[in-house]
Amino acid sequence: MTEKLKKSLLALALALAWAASPAAAQNLPPAANIQDPQTVEGREAIHLTTLGTYSAGFVLQSYGYIGILADVLSKDVYGPDVVRSMLGETITYLTNARARLDYYQGQNFTISKEDQKFIDSISEIIQNLIAEAEALSAFTRTRQSDDLKRFDAARLKAWGGIKNTLGVK
Repeated sequence: MTEKLKKSLLALALALAWAASPAAAQNLPPAANIQDPQTVEGREAIHLTTLGTYSAGFVLQSYGYIGILADVLSKDVYGPDVVRSMLGETITYLTNARARLDYYQGQNFTISKEDQKFIDSISEIIQNLIAEAEALSAFTRTRQSDDLKRFDAARLKAWGGIKNTLGVK
């Protein structure tokens, strides 16, 4: 394992540890403050808090994973076919997660505007992660600068969404 890859993995581990910290939890949906399971609102708040916690970790891990795959490809640690396969699995998982999130949004839950905004933001981040992974996957085949530009643009949009939504610096 190269030193650069080790440093990238360490940075990712630190970011994920931060995401699980109490400081990061402050950026979860406002419903986190209402958790009386004896009421409908309390139960829905518990669902939303859980959804928010897993969503935050999911987008951070996905962002890091796609970045690590880009690094692995650039250093020829794995060949293009292996990286493309891993990206294909990632794209499928991201697509399915976004579909479930969209389905969840379509239900008749009592949800605040702040919670709805959070869910919309996570959905948009996931869409940017899909675009990022698709562009990198295309690059494994074409090696064209246009695919790299699409990858970089989607990566910047995804990171901007993560920063704004989760309060990551």
